[in-house]
Amino acid sequence: MQLITRKNFFTIVCISFTISVLIKVIWEKIIGFTDPHYIENTLLCLGISVFITLILAVHYYLQRFPFIPVFLGQYLVTVAMTFAFIAVTSQFAEIAPTAYRDMFISVTIPFMICACIYYMIFFHQIKKANKMFERLSSEG
Repeated sequence: MQLITRKNFFTIVCISFTISVLIKVIWEKIIGFTDPHYIENTLLCLGISVFITLILAVHYYLQRFPFIPVFLGQYLVTVAMTFAFIAVTSQFAEIAPTAYRDMFISVTIPFMICACIYYMIFFHQIKKANKMFERLSSEG
């Protein structure tokens, strides 16, 4: 068990919030909450978050390639998979006429925010590591 520190505070808040919302949504589904779209939309947001995180995590395996093509590829895969999800869903349920546009916006905004945060942290760590290597090589 790890103590809560300044470094992990935000992560712990996000995890506990996610667990709380999931329990609330599942409970509301069990008791027959009157708005089924609320529950499905909340779970869809969780699914999108997990999917975006997985796509960004693939960067670890793609570090040998240039950044811009990797970033664009990650974004295009995210959008393509979202559109594929809508196409499959439309075979089983009625979707809104603006579903593709709405999901494009609903996926693009969090993807860009998450990618910016992820890559800013990533490049900051690279810069920090380079300074450390530079310091070690000047000492040796």
